[in-house]
Amino acid sequence: MKYLIIALSAFIIEICSTFYITFVADKNPIGMIIFAGIAPFLGLPFIGYMVESENWDERFKMAIAMSWGYMLGSIFVIFFILNS
Repeated sequence: MKYLIIALSAFIIEICSTFYITFVADKNPIGMIIFAGIAPFLGLPFIGYMVESENWDERFKMAIAMSWGYMLGSIFVIFFILNS
């Protein structure tokens, strides 16, 4: 279950980082401030698991889950946000 939570967290971070970059490109200070304020909280689910892990095998599995989350987030952004 924790690997799913890690992947979902990475998925959300990828989407939110795209929104942040969009606000920066549009020079929208309110959007930039909002996403800069919530960004540290988006990583809490996997940061907590990384700190609690006791061996590198588990950390490697977490990195794979994060990788899948980021890749799926990128695919989501490409198909649903950039193409609209």
